[in-house]
Amino acid sequence: MRKLSVFAFIPLLWFVAADNKALYCASEHTAVLAEVKGEIIDERGLQDRIDTIHKFKPLIKPDGGVGGINILDLLEQMINERLMIQEAYRVELDKDPDFEKRLQSSIRNQSVTRLRKEEVLDKINISEEDLLGYFKKHYKKDGPVSDEEFQKKKRRIRKKLKREREKELSDNFVAMLRKESDIWIDRELLNSLDTEKDYTAKNPIIARVNGEPIPLNDMLHDMRQAFQKRGRMYSRLKDNSEQERLREELKQQTLDALITYKLIEQEALRRNYLRDPAFMEIIRKRKERLLIDQFKEKIVYPLAIPTKKELTKYYEEHIDNFRKGYQVWFSEMTFRAREDAEKALKELKQGANFEYLATHVSERWTPKQARVWVNTDRFPLGIRKELNRLEVGQTSDVLADGRQYKIIKLKGKRGGAPEEFSRVARSLKKIVAQQKFNTALSDYLAKLRKESNIKIDKKALNRIEEKYKAGPAEETETTSTE
Repeated sequence: MRKLSVFAFIPLLWFVAADNKALYCASEHTAVLAEVKGEIIDERGLQDRIDTIHKFKPLIKPDGGVGGINILDLLEQMINERLMIQEAYRVELDKDPDFEKRLQSSIRNQSVTRLRKEEVLDKINISEEDLLGYFKKHYKKDGPVSDEEFQKKKRRIRKKLKREREKELSDNFVAMLRKESDIWIDRELLNSLDTEKDYTAKNPIIARVNGEPIPLNDMLHDMRQAFQKRGRMYSRLKDNSEQERLREELKQQTLDALITYKLIEQEALRRNYLRDPAFMEIIRKRKERLLIDQFKEKIVYPLAIPTKKELTKYYEEHIDNFRKGYQVWFSEMTFRAREDAEKALKELKQGANFEYLATHVSERWTPKQARVWVNTDRFPLGIRKELNRLEVGQTSDVLADGRQYKIIKLKGKRGGAPEEFSRVARSLKKIVAQQKFNTALSDYLAKLRKESNIKIDKKALNRIEEKYKAGPAEETETTSTE
């Protein structure tokens, strides 16, 4: 099979995305909501964003319920994103080597995802007969089949058969790729490989797949991670020969996995999904997200690095937040599944009231009639660290606590002796850097808005706001001074 590098696709991608003004065009059949320096934000784009919010934040209600969507705020967010993308292009962040690597990695990953869908997922077909046959064979070998019993087992059987078919199709596809490919392995290097040895200087090639190299350092990285996961199991083996046998197996498994991924990646790129408009739309959106990240990383973050003077000032002004053995007053939500906790956290970030939301989604919720102060020494280390980070009124991230997941709202702190500055310096840097980052980003966006010509169609926006019952909107327009 002919070697096909991912870089062969770069010209096509660059051709499609060379003019960033063409990246965000309105359909002929959808209303234009806003214009940002000549680029259009249309109703379809806003609807796509709303659909995404509902997909990942199902608790959000467009009728003004808990965490209801504010259409104008959402549009303003999209305008800010468009300004960041435009600025990223203006300063040529899209030509930065780090950005190009990330974009090519996204193309590879998305291509592999598409290939897996075509060759595996779309070919899985589990019929009612398959389910019934499995049930009879494994659950009801003799006697009549009870429909009630079959229905109870049906979902579990479907999942099991799906996993089996997926593995079978995947294995067969990989076997076909291997059969048609040219794979070379440096057996001498593989046999003499020492995972403790440093090969960084020479970085030899351990294998080639259709001419494309697999560096030894890639294999060593994966092997060391695997060793860490299995370290306890290996330490229990007293027989050195058995340990060596398992290490050799792991060595071969690691290399096989790298070769397999390389084969799949090559086949995915060979199919050139970039010719598909739907695929290109996915890549376009991913490119824009990467440009926003690049803008924040390369332009805003350097403005947010805190000085020693700023850290000291924050420490002195917030000394109560850095006390050890202190007491806290708080509210919490508890969940059995992390997924449910993550959904609730996203809802809170959308503006939901903590206590109100807790009554609807928390597994256990007991409103406190009076302030109950709890010493932080009673909490696990992970929760103590989060409480140290929080200021009064703030809400935690999702916290693991045994088999439960929690979200905590800090309502008060008191007591305890202050930690020394040197012991909390790392936490201070994170807190102050985040504050400076938010301020720097806000100021930069304000500057871009002042220099840009931004128009919002009042009538179109009002019509959409009425549709989602989010209240009336006012027209916003900024005229360029250029």
